[in-house]
Amino acid sequence: MENGRVEVLEFEDCDLTGAVPAEVGRLTALRDLNLQHNELTSVPAEIGQLTSLTSLWLNNNQLTSVPAEIGQLTSLEGLYLWDNKLTSVPTEIGQLTSLTDLSLGGNQLTSVPAEIGQLTSLRELELYDNQLTSLPAEIGQLTSLTALFLDDNRLTRVPAEIGQLASLVGLDLQHNKLTSVPAEIAQLRAAGCSVLLDDGVTVDE
Repeated sequence: MENGRVEVLEFEDCDLTGAVPAEVGRLTALRDLNLQHNELTSVPAEIGQLTSLTSLWLNNNQLTSVPAEIGQLTSLEGLYLWDNKLTSVPTEIGQLTSLTDLSLGGNQLTSVPAEIGQLTSLRELELYDNQLTSLPAEIGQLTSLTALFLDDNRLTRVPAEIGQLASLVGLDLQHNKLTSVPAEIAQLRAAGCSVLLDDGVTVDE
């Protein structure tokens, strides 16, 4: 606490159910909010008032959506939403330009907004175990990215722009519906990136 104001709030694995109370928006000094491993079903728009927040842990809940107001959390560096029931991500996520870690694995996403390309500070992006069939070309703008997890989706193709990720050291494309990947994947490998592909997937020439 600083000046009597709460900066860290942890309710991990506390059997919380239903909606996160709107009153959480009053805790404007909050820097770390940890609500992981509960049975929470929704997050209020008031979450957008927590503009000092640097890390938000909402993984392992029952969330089906995230409010657009999450885009107001411009100090956020880590956003952890894996293992929920999300079917989409608001385009406002592109406003989180301080974000270095974004975990959306283990959801029901069928697409990723093009605005994700605005997250140029992002170092790790987890999209594994969703229902993605394609990726936006804008993913190639994430030039700080070092790790990209796309395994266990329904991808039929990978955008050539992925070859622009010059900082990438790990790329997992296993367990998709790919038969081939663009030649730019070979360039990533040549630069030292570990690329995981299923047996039989070819690299275009």
